[in-house]
Amino acid sequence: MRSISPTLIRLLARLALLAPLLQLAGCSSGSTPRFDARFGEATRLAMAQQVLDPGAAGNTAPVNGLDGASARAAMERYRASFAEPNGQVAQPVSFMLGGGGGK
Repeated sequence: MRSISPTLIRLLARLALLAPLLQLAGCSSGSTPRFDARFGEATRLAMAQQVLDPGAAGNTAPVNGLDGASARAAMERYRASFAEPNGQVAQPVSFMLGGGGGK
């Protein structure tokens, strides 16, 4: 019985690795100019539709809002709303999958 030489095995292994790359190379041609010209158009449109005032960047007038003391008090109340009463830590939520019989 004839054995296959190690050199032939290495060559076949390299060809097996190279075959998918050659197949992908055929897909990379720049034959989609119509799609390439519109690439990202939906994302740009969605972002533009979410802007309330497109000219806001040019407005240099001061913003009306809270003074520093009121803003600080509001933030302290907001942060305190997440604290647990009496320093207790919330129990983790656990889920049981499968029904629980175990049989």
